[in-house]
Amino acid sequence: MEPKSSSPEPSSPDRSSLESTGLDPSSPEHVLSFLGRLGERLDRLALPARIEQALGRQDVACVLSNLRRRLREGPDAPLRVAFFGPTGAGKSKVFNSLSGKVVSPSGFRRPFTMRSVYLAHERQRQLLEGSPGETRFAGDEGWRDLILIDTPDFDSVEKQNRDEAERVFREAEAFLFVTDVQKYADHATWEYLRRIFAEAKPLILVLNKVVSEGAGQDFFSRIDRSFGGAARGVERIVVREYPLDDAALLPSEDGGLRAIRAALERLAGSSGERRATLNARFRSDLHGFLELWGRAEELLALSLLGLSEVERRLGSRSQEEMERLATRLDVQVDPALRAEVFAKVQDRLQRIDLLRYPRRLLALPLEGLKVLLRRWIPGQEASSAAEEDPSRGETFQFLEGSVLGLFDGLKEDVRGEPRCWPLLAAEEILSLRFSHDEVKSLYDDREVAFREWLRAEARDTASTLTGEHKLKFILSQVIYNSVVVGIQIHTAGGFTLAEFVADGVLSPIVAKAVGLAVSSDAVRRFERKAKAEHRRVLAGVIEEARSRVAAYLERQAAWRADFDALRDDARALADARDRIEALFAEAGGASGGFVGGRGEKPSSARGGIHG
Repeated sequence: MEPKSSSPEPSSPDRSSLESTGLDPSSPEHVLSFLGRLGERLDRLALPARIEQALGRQDVACVLSNLRRRLREGPDAPLRVAFFGPTGAGKSKVFNSLSGKVVSPSGFRRPFTMRSVYLAHERQRQLLEGSPGETRFAGDEGWRDLILIDTPDFDSVEKQNRDEAERVFREAEAFLFVTDVQKYADHATWEYLRRIFAEAKPLILVLNKVVSEGAGQDFFSRIDRSFGGAARGVERIVVREYPLDDAALLPSEDGGLRAIRAALERLAGSSGERRATLNARFRSDLHGFLELWGRAEELLALSLLGLSEVERRLGSRSQEEMERLATRLDVQVDPALRAEVFAKVQDRLQRIDLLRYPRRLLALPLEGLKVLLRRWIPGQEASSAAEEDPSRGETFQFLEGSVLGLFDGLKEDVRGEPRCWPLLAAEEILSLRFSHDEVKSLYDDREVAFREWLRAEARDTASTLTGEHKLKFILSQVIYNSVVVGIQIHTAGGFTLAEFVADGVLSPIVAKAVGLAVSSDAVRRFERKAKAEHRRVLAGVIEEARSRVAAYLERQAAWRADFDALRDDARALADARDRIEALFAEAGGASGGFVGGRGEKPSSARGGIHG
């Protein structure tokens, strides 16, 4: 519904943000549905443990829950008054004595009250359905506009009790604070009193178990000194000490008990006063939620920015390592050396008559050729431990250093990015680091893949040649390019001329094939492709390391989409805040209420919820 014309004109919300989120601030049903969706998204926000601790999700969710409840109940709902106090101050006895019967058990065991107990009029049954505490109902018309809540001790040794006291603290619209002559000097008592005064919620102060008037004067004087003007108008009541057992009630004629009852009736006040209190609490909850979420949003947004920066640095570091590897592998054959090799080969060819050496042809390949090819032909046996273990090769060592350097760089990047502290744990980052055996296994797999590629590429290229050149090409590319590419890669160019032309390494027929086919464009293209492919497959080891880290970073930010949606909803709520406050304030009375979210009117001029 629209606010009455006599109401101040609220600020206009951002229409684009409201339309994008589906929030209609003129409809109670839409606002309730929107807040429900906001709560579901907050529950679904799966955060890493460290950032969860820093977020304070429980506080945000509690304020949002109260906001939804207040909106459902409307400004004509009964006032919720929480009985607060330190352990053993006697608040449960006062609570029971007001009702005329034991509705919240008390006893010598501390803490005794373990759950909140709600006392309300019979007509409020529907209102308290699904209440997190125990519910008790009475027919006394004096409780029609009040819901009294006996709360666990806020200074309890039990954490669940302290948590429940915190929940009720946020739920209540007013407080009846009970302490006694032994407890009122405790630090915890004054800390909670400071919180209550800071919230500016209506307050009734009760000093229990008083024997002399001096104790009461001392306590209330300290209240005035501590809180000054904020303490003016606060109800102050003294209840005398009675030698009663735990189950007994205070005498009904006790002056302090009668004063508490009268103070509660004044607290409920007229319908207009109660509406003013509930309007103030609704505004406070709405502002409180936006403030709490604003702090949480800032923390989460900064963490995501820091995470994005680490991801950017990871990509940059991995690219640098790949470029270093490419430079390391891109060792060219000295043109002078190549010319000298060809000259020697041609010289040998001129002195060889192939027809005179049939046995030599049949004996190919020679043992020396096997030594050069064993790394390139599967099934060849290595002759030394150095060739069986690539970890002893220069290329492997260089590659392993690049991979480990990537992880070390990530650790330094995280240390230098303070926005990431809630997200990235040092021990988790260290657990990502590749071991020596992992790098070796990845290296071996890629070497095998490269050999298979080399042979397959040779067959594909040879299939395009004529029969006359096919054999020559296969011999030249498999042997010559394996030597030129492979030996360069694995020894960084550290082979000698003798290793090419010495007897037992290049046989005459191979030398002749090289001499006939090496100048062809197909061979040169093959050599370039082979080098490029080898760089690619080895760079894949670095990519494996980058992918492992990237997957970890992605898991840390898996909540990004939910956070973005939640942030959009919260911003739409902030844009519509004034409209929603006006909507709540105008509900009830002649305009209809929010009962059950259905816009029903209260059944009496006094307001309240009726079953």
